[in-house]
Amino acid sequence: MAEADAAAADPDAQIAQAMDHALEAERAAQAAIADCERQAAETLERSRERRRTSLERAQARVVALHTRVAGTLERQAAVIAERSRQSAATAVEQLSDPVRFARALEQLAARLTTTDDTGRAQDAS
Repeated sequence: MAEADAAAADPDAQIAQAMDHALEAERAAQAAIADCERQAAETLERSRERRRTSLERAQARVVALHTRVAGTLERQAAVIAERSRQSAATAVEQLSDPVRFARALEQLAARLTTTDDTGRAQDAS
């Protein structure tokens, strides 16, 4: 208490005590700021890790989807190619039959030479 009375009586002591309080408050504020910066850095790193994880999952899903679609397209292309081969084989078979070929030519000639009321070639079918 004697120091407090002495400090109260001495203006330099009062100033020194006020400076000590101000410096202590500044140290506490700097510590609080450093703690906030540390927490912000940790939060940012966790967010970046979640982003990386989400991106990796999304990329894996995209790759899986592309793989499934590629397989589907390959199967469909094979079906189309087989149907095309079958159609070509049928056409070759039909064209190699002379009777059928002659009949088809007659029908085509009739279609091309017959007109309807408007002067256009008629559909012979």
